[in-house]
Parts: sequence; structure tokens; C-alpha cells
Amino acid sequence: MRRPLATGLGAVLMSLRVIWGFISILIYVLNWNAIREDVFASADGGLLVPADVADLLLVIGLSALGVWYVFYGVLAGLVFAGANWARIVAMSFASLSIIVVFLDWWNAGIPVTFQTSLASVALDILVLLALSAQSARSFARRNDPRFASTGEPLE
Repeated sequence: MRRPLATGLGAVLMSLRVIWGFISILIYVLNWNAIREDVFASADGGLLVPADVADLLLVIGLSALGVWYVFYGVLAGLVFAGANWARIVAMSFASLSIIVVFLDWWNAGIPVTFQTSLASVALDILVLLALSAQSARSFARRNDPRFASTGEPLE
């Protein structure tokens, strides 16, 4: 069975999400002082923790984010290869990401703009649409003996 366009497009969109994530990390690093003050600022304008502790926490956080994007990139490769579990996990992560952005907007009033989360939400929605297509599902299940050539479970 040939790889359907939906599977390839889903993997490309996931890869774009990874690239966007690393660009975001680069932007954070380039604006280090502003990010540190924004995250760790107290009401009176000072830092809640010493600057070196704040820097360490930011390094840990950005490193964890980088590891996450590497994992997501590997997941994109597995989706491209046709692993059904990877397709399900990718759709779950995309759904979770959209829900988190919604809850941030609902509870904290964080606006959904291009500078905050609009690009990632758009990519997550497109990933969901691509990977949930019938052709992507059939391709991912092509080697599973529980499913017929139609992609539906055997009775």
C-alpha cells in the first residue's frame, strides 16, 4: 500500500511544529533577560528568586522543552513510517495542546495571537485533520491482522 497524502502531510505538519518549537526556544534565548523578568518578577518589580536560580530554572525548562520537541520529531518520523500507535499518540498530543491553550484563554485570559499560540494551535488542528483521515488510518493499520483491507475491525 502506498503512503497516503494525509499521512505524509501529517508528518510534515508535525515537523513544522517541531521547527516552530525550536524557533520559539531560540526567541526565548535571545530575549533571556526579558523572559526571566516576566516569569520571575514580583509585584514590586524585583525577582522572586535570585538571578542565578532563575537562570538555572529557565535552562532546565528550555532544555525540557527541547527534549520534548526532539521526541515529537521522532514521533513524526514514526507517523511517516506508518506506526499506528504513533499516529494515535500524535493526535492525542495535538488534542491536549489545543485544550491547554483553550484553558489558558478561558481561565487566565491569555490571548491567542500569533506571538503566543496561534501558530501552534493551527498546526495542531491540521495535524488532527490529516492523521484522522480514513486513508491515514488504513495505512497505519495495513499490517494489523485484526483489520481487513477496509481498515475496519474483522467480526
